[in-house]
Amino acid sequence: MPVFKYCPMCATLLVEQDIYHGLRLTCPTCGFINFIEPKVVAVVVIEHEGKILLGKRNIDPGMGCWSFVSGYVERGEKLEEAAMREVKEETNLDVRLERLIGVYSERDNPHIVIAFAASITDNAMNEIIAQPDEVSELAFFALDEMPALAFPTDTEILQALQQRAGYS
Repeated sequence: MPVFKYCPMCATLLVEQDIYHGLRLTCPTCGFINFIEPKVVAVVVIEHEGKILLGKRNIDPGMGCWSFVSGYVERGEKLEEAAMREVKEETNLDVRLERLIGVYSERDNPHIVIAFAASITDNAMNEIIAQPDEVSELAFFALDEMPALAFPTDTEILQALQQRAGYS
């Protein structure tokens, strides 16, 4: 995350002040306040024939671990379009978003995770292929046979799926 040392408006050295219930870098000359925004992550849980598609991450964080298809939402991008773009980038699949699973955040974590359930569009299974820039492998898993997942939020999403499916 970029941290300014000098004001991007007037080039004055920034100082830390307690403003709006938190320490923020501010400019004593022009009043600029450096608000650090969270990053929004779209997660897509792709279900096909009763199983969930996971990708083995080929990038850090979590390299070598299994995770749902996910990625950052770009500024100005519609959330749902970002979710479908990430699926295409990682799996080459076209999907249909079915419903919102949940929104996840935690204190001191800069990510807000928004998870969707999705299904694969007709005849798209012929196009599935791991895109090695992001994932080294793709595989389908039953809810009760999931491998260890890369992120705590993945585990929360899995628990929500299991509760909905009636697993204890």
